[in-house]
Amino acid sequence: MKKSLLALTLLTAVFFSCKKTTTTDFTATDVTGTTTVKGVCTRNVITPNGAGGWINTSQIPAVGVSVQIKVNKNQLYPASIAQGADVYSAVTGTNGAWAMSVKSNATGVQGYVTITGFNGTQDTIINGVTKMGLYANYFGTTPGNTTFLMGTTFDFGVFNFIATNLTSNPNNIMIGSAMVSGSVSARHILKARTTGTAAAVAFGFTNIAIPAGTTVYMSFDKDPTILAPKMYQTTTNANGGYSFASFPTVALGTAGFNQNATIWVADLADDQDSVETINGGAGTVIFSKPGVFGNVGTFQNALYNNEIRNATNMAMNTFTAN
Repeated sequence: MKKSLLALTLLTAVFFSCKKTTTTDFTATDVTGTTTVKGVCTRNVITPNGAGGWINTSQIPAVGVSVQIKVNKNQLYPASIAQGADVYSAVTGTNGAWAMSVKSNATGVQGYVTITGFNGTQDTIINGVTKMGLYANYFGTTPGNTTFLMGTTFDFGVFNFIATNLTSNPNNIMIGSAMVSGSVSARHILKARTTGTAAAVAFGFTNIAIPAGTTVYMSFDKDPTILAPKMYQTTTNANGGYSFASFPTVALGTAGFNQNATIWVADLADDQDSVETINGGAGTVIFSKPGVFGNVGTFQNALYNNEIRNATNMAMNTFTAN
């Protein structure tokens, strides 16, 4: 009997000593999510007010602007010892819009937002056409800490950049037009002879219209719509004539507007002809040599409203043979 009890006791001890202890595994659960953050950036431009003046409250998209949001990790994981921060970035597109996905949680995280400023031109828009204007500074903004909740969308709306450190645009200027026209000719050799003579004798020079389609340039300072120098081009007709008609200008005496123009023709590759006249009659070309006529120009000042400068002629008298 004692042997049976001893055997049972030993068996029980062995059984309990071999039984494994069961533990429950812990799986960390990520309770974070994302918030979609978006907005639009614009900048002010100058537009005519319909009464000869200007307004600068109109807006166009501000392209290429950098937007950043910084979220500290102890915001994302509250009651933790997490350090550092996550920084998210976006750049505005052609429509000025930006968007980014920010990691957040159910209780909300504080994100520090920065819309970065930039340097650029304050442009003018006339009849839907954008004209580059004067250089300006566009300062950004820091809306500060904003709460972002996971699973939601936060819309900052529109932030409009205002140009600063910019020369003031003139007010109440009356825009009209002026006109400059003339002709361009090139110097050729004039020879003369009388009936029965063996050869023509060099007599002097004559100016002949340059070829049709030759480009004539005009630099005008300053254009009242872009408040800066503006370049114009036109071409000559069959008679060497050119015209810059109805280009914008301002009234005489408008402060800050000298309204000066430089007009010129670039070097012209062409033949210099020898023109022969017989008994003083009409001339005919008897010989030509190829080369280049040197550029020529003229300066016209005070081209204010209703000014008409005709017969603004230019002669290309310098010729270099090939």
